[in-house]
Amino acid sequence: MGGYGVAMDAPPPVIGFAELVDVLGVSRTRVIQLMRRPDFPTPLAVLRMGQVWTYADVVEFCERTGRTVHPINGVNG
Repeated sequence: MGGYGVAMDAPPPVIGFAELVDVLGVSRTRVIQLMRRPDFPTPLAVLRMGQVWTYADVVEFCERTGRTVHPINGVNG
């Protein structure tokens, strides 16, 4: 189920830090390390809750760097 009790059939268009952990399939510490790489996607926006990235940019990063794209918890797509 999605964040508001609604089942999601596809990944969201934007993701935050918690979803990065899911998609990359690594620890929070490793995500922070990856975010420091010059080739890591630039955040779409920086909100009060933190940075958000487009799902498509993160998937492209994974594909370009040979990483597996893992499903986001609660998302069936």
